[in-house]
Amino acid sequence: MPNSLLSTPARRWATGATVATVVVGAAVAGPLIAGADSDLPDRTAAELLVDLASLDVGPFAGTVVQSADVGLPELPATDTTSLPTAALSLLDGSSTARIWYTDGDTYRFALQDDQNESDLIRDGQDLWFWSSEGARASHLVVPDDAEGSDDGGNPFGGDSPFGGEGMPENMPENVPTAAASMALAMIEPSTQIDVDGTATVAGRHAYELVLRPKDDQSLIGSIRLAIDGETSMPLRVQIVAKDATEPSFEVGFTSISFDEPDASTYEFAPPPGTTVEEIQPDDLDDAAAEHHAEPGDLDHSDLSVVGSGWSSVFVVRDVDLDALTSHLEGDAAALAADFIAQLQDVSGPYGTGRALTSDLFSVLLLDDGRLLAGAVSLDVLEEAAQDPAAQ
Repeated sequence: MPNSLLSTPARRWATGATVATVVVGAAVAGPLIAGADSDLPDRTAAELLVDLASLDVGPFAGTVVQSADVGLPELPATDTTSLPTAALSLLDGSSTARIWYTDGDTYRFALQDDQNESDLIRDGQDLWFWSSEGARASHLVVPDDAEGSDDGGNPFGGDSPFGGEGMPENMPENVPTAAASMALAMIEPSTQIDVDGTATVAGRHAYELVLRPKDDQSLIGSIRLAIDGETSMPLRVQIVAKDATEPSFEVGFTSISFDEPDASTYEFAPPPGTTVEEIQPDDLDDAAAEHHAEPGDLDHSDLSVVGSGWSSVFVVRDVDLDALTSHLEGDAAALAADFIAQLQDVSGPYGTGRALTSDLFSVLLLDDGRLLAGAVSLDVLEEAAQDPAAQ
């Protein structure tokens, strides 16, 4: 499988000259002195970054637990295997997943809660999505010439044929690796990089690589990456808010094995009573065309950035909140309505609108259709809204 840290544009920091720049900058962190209770050899931050940049993910299986408490308004609890609530749990809640991975054509991802489970399974050309809630399943025979079927690309990338309730779209095969790549994409001269000894994660010895913003405007105090001492795979990512001691967001393995999963893991037969929908490749093209024609879809020309580094403010224009939520139904619609109702009204020289603040990020949605977001406080967003680049 190609380097998972290089598989999306967000991870381009690891190419060519950028890697060299990062390594040179990280070298000032000096040598690591490994914990006395570990047999791991001494490594510098630069060496660990190079290991991450050259990571080649092989077969593995493990349990990943994600938890977050970023200070968002409390919302009613609903089924955590649905797409809206699974997405919300990334910000304020918890979720557990089991992952089995052999290669880009053979993998299984199971999102679980106390009562339900949703599975995404690929075994060669057979792709299944199954949800225990409602006993529903969808099946697709992946065409031989499907994009990414032979290149070992991200097995959960691209457009999901299942959509709606169920598994989150674009789910990577290694959630901690994806989270780590987002953190590493922010590396630049405004970041202090150190190695803070070693830790034990999922029963394995790991180095702890720590990224700290030098920018006082950032709400993030540090990002800690636990990197497996033998394979260099990220095992855990923790994000700690400024002036806090405990992580506001954490995702990592609680158990992991690097043995190749048994082939029977990927064999799937719908349980009795399951309603099965057969999806044809042509259906995907029709669904994609319909999706891109929906009102409220965003165009890349509507995006811009004010500032840089850890205090970057992302600006999206022509945001129609009603259009974006109009397709939601049932619990998802109620959840969105409750969430929107708890936004605070704001006004200033930039106009009027509503805002959301948390320990790690803030969002400002203006009545003129602009949406501003960043890992900064609300007053930084309000100032950015007056910048010519945000008009």
